[in-house]
Amino acid sequence: MEDPWIRTDRLVMRPWQVSDVDRLVLMTQELGFRADWGPFKEPMDRARALAWVENSLESIQELRLGAWAVVEHNHVVGVALLMPRWLDGETTSLMAVEYRLLRSAWGRGLATEAILGLIDYGHAQHGLTEFHAFVPPDNAHAKNVAFKVGMTYWRMAHIQGTVVEVFRSRVTPGHPGTRSSNWKENVA
Repeated sequence: MEDPWIRTDRLVMRPWQVSDVDRLVLMTQELGFRADWGPFKEPMDRARALAWVENSLESIQELRLGAWAVVEHNHVVGVALLMPRWLDGETTSLMAVEYRLLRSAWGRGLATEAILGLIDYGHAQHGLTEFHAFVPPDNAHAKNVAFKVGMTYWRMAHIQGTVVEVFRSRVTPGHPGTRSSNWKENVA
């Protein structure tokens, strides 16, 4: 069984633990951490956070896909997700890379680093070659992260009733997210 931890230069992304529940509850209270759709649309109470953590842990253990706790300097500062998502009205899933960070972690390139770590992990562990980001049209920061990791705008869509811009990346040798040793060997 492969190690489900993802390590980057400054971050560790690890499976959520039950001991993280209170931290998650506090994180979801921060307006900047919340999302326009999905589990972080509203603040979580302890029971909901516990159920979410247990579900996330099970997903990582069984599928090696799901939500990781983003840890910087031994503190959980966010969540990073690698999982299939279905756009409204579509039957084929798209592999999504997503993140939510506390405001204190903004502006330092941690979102870019987390997404590159997810792309590298998804390629190295699952052989994935296409990744998607679903960004609300007014979220310039998330669009910049998508561009920084080599994604391009693909199209508009809806996810859980929310309008999003879909960004797409096809991983090839030389892509910013191909830091794994397998790709380095194939680049030459």
